[in-house]
Amino acid sequence: MKRAVFAVLLGTAALGAAAVAPAQSTTPGTTGSYSSLNVGAAPIHGLDAPAFSAAASDANQFQIAASRLSLRRSQRSDVKDYARRLISESRTSQQTLMASLSNDQRKIVRPTTRLSADRASMLRMLRDTPRSSFDNLYLTQSAQVQQGNWATYKGYAEDGADQSLKQVAGNGVPIIEQQLQQGNALLPSALSAN
Repeated sequence: MKRAVFAVLLGTAALGAAAVAPAQSTTPGTTGSYSSLNVGAAPIHGLDAPAFSAAASDANQFQIAASRLSLRRSQRSDVKDYARRLISESRTSQQTLMASLSNDQRKIVRPTTRLSADRASMLRMLRDTPRSSFDNLYLTQSAQVQQGNWATYKGYAEDGADQSLKQVAGNGVPIIEQQLQQGNALLPSALSAN
């Protein structure tokens, strides 16, 4: 049941069809500058703390695994540099998330370390793709995961109930936006426009 709910959340984020609720008391400086139109996904509102942490952790773990694979298979140095950045930032994000799950007032169960079925399938596809197509698929998948992650983080930053996780989400949104911007600039369509 949890996997089904999680899959629905990820699918909703990818489609940008999440319900929109009014923002609560977060400041724009801690929730990024992109809108749903910039990202191609709407913030996911109404997540509880375990659902937020599971979705965020899954995205972080995918980015680390896919980026490690990119360091071995990528043919472009700029893509490898991008992969190194994602590994570093996703590790930091994961550590921050895990540290915020316990405090004096409450303890949130740690999410699984296994990738969701959707993300595991994406990783298998990336492993199996021919080397000549690897970079484009890696960048495309990375952007897709970042869109969903932005929707999760942005939504929780706006209406999350747990203040510690809400701060993690708010601080993470601008980082995800920078990753999206840098990754999109590496796609062939962006390079050919320059």
